[in-house]
Amino acid sequence: MEIVVIGAGLGGLFCGALLAKEGHKVTVLEKNALIGGGLQTFVRKGESYETGMHVAGGFHEQGSLYRICRYLGISDRFEPAPSDLMSSVTYLAEGRTYDIPAGKEAFIGYLSDMFPAERDNIRRYTDAVFRLSEEEKLFYMKSEQGAYPVHSDEFLMPADKFIDKYIDNQELRSLLAFVNPLYAGVAGHSPAYLHAMISVMFIDHPCRFAGGSNRLADALAWVIEQGGGAVLTRRNITRIAVEERMIKCVRDSEGREYKADMYISDIHPCMLLDMIDGKAFTPGYRERLRTIPDTVSAFKVFIKVRPGTIPFRDHPVSILDNMSNAWNLSADDPDGWPHGVSCFMAPSDDGKWATHISALSLMSWEEVSRWADTRTGHRTPEYEEWKRNRTEKVIDMVSTVFPDVRECMEECFAASPLTFRDWLGSRNGSIYGYFKDTENLVMSQLPIRTKVGNLLLTGQNVNMHGIGGVPMTAIETAETITGIGVIVNKIKNAR
Repeated sequence: MEIVVIGAGLGGLFCGALLAKEGHKVTVLEKNALIGGGLQTFVRKGESYETGMHVAGGFHEQGSLYRICRYLGISDRFEPAPSDLMSSVTYLAEGRTYDIPAGKEAFIGYLSDMFPAERDNIRRYTDAVFRLSEEEKLFYMKSEQGAYPVHSDEFLMPADKFIDKYIDNQELRSLLAFVNPLYAGVAGHSPAYLHAMISVMFIDHPCRFAGGSNRLADALAWVIEQGGGAVLTRRNITRIAVEERMIKCVRDSEGREYKADMYISDIHPCMLLDMIDGKAFTPGYRERLRTIPDTVSAFKVFIKVRPGTIPFRDHPVSILDNMSNAWNLSADDPDGWPHGVSCFMAPSDDGKWATHISALSLMSWEEVSRWADTRTGHRTPEYEEWKRNRTEKVIDMVSTVFPDVRECMEECFAASPLTFRDWLGSRNGSIYGYFKDTENLVMSQLPIRTKVGNLLLTGQNVNMHGIGGVPMTAIETAETITGIGVIVNKIKNAR
């Protein structure tokens, strides 16, 4: 079968690679010059920077990501480097830093030493987190596709209420929310299952990509090419021709046509709507896709430092203004922004020193909406001044933990929500796709099949985002073509 995938993000590449492994001829079309979406890296003045995938999990021997990559034959084509800590978390107002170790027992032991009165609660909470993650069967390669999923009451409980259920101490409650920036959590709305799955990935075996996250993207593209397919860049799809609810072809901005038996979209559903013929979807379906809210965007500062000046840390360094703001990191509060910054370092060749620091802070699209009609390289002077101001605020917060950062800095530049929109092709620069709300989770859960008979969906807008969720959705999308359980069983049995 010939398959066209629109978008070479994490979902499109994983889905394409799985189908190529199953003998299908796959063509992936990417509008940008680089593939990978959040796996992209770029080079500026000789330094390589990652756009989004700084930390990962699931690449240890029994991890789901390792098992998928082993099945694809690429587990030796990139190098996940384990981290010694989950994270270092500093609260400025309280003057406290917590260095949270990786490993379930180490995690429990450390927090129990910090909060001895909560020792029993910490173990119950951690056990509950792992239990919730097991309710997502595919997360552990225990596919039950086709069966109606039965979840516990805790699974869809708001994440903050889930923590509160087990933990009494307010400071510990705030500390356990430190993974919030990895899913842009909102109190009372973000579901506990997101919190649990992301927490488990980084409690268990956190890692980073040695040599850059683009190595995983390149490995996935290699699988597609080995199967006789192709990954084509600078292919900006502008029209999808549909007749009688079947795609006949897709066309790019240069007028080139691409035809296949099946088509898979890895792009934001609202962008898909702009390409597809008007009668392919009902007005109600179109309205639904357009009214689902997105997660927030981010502002990111890249700081290149002089060689041998700042020691490398192989784990995230989180800096928050105070413990009470654990669930307000994305608040639309320009005067108080940023409430928190997540710092990620890249190592020198000998692994001793940082070559640069990437500092990310969640940010509302409303901060930049007045410049929505501009594009990278063509912003207004007013925007550039605003960007410099926000960059300084981020560096100020970074310098509270790395006091010499300004003196050590060789170069500094930043990416705003506008940049994320243009880089990732996401609506309003959203970094995690559609927002998952416990109060209306059905609204943001999209089926893989569409009303167009040969069009399927994949990617972070369909189910869970990130390295822990998108590959699982890619399996579900691929098995819609191959048959339920076909790929999962091969992954489980791969050696």
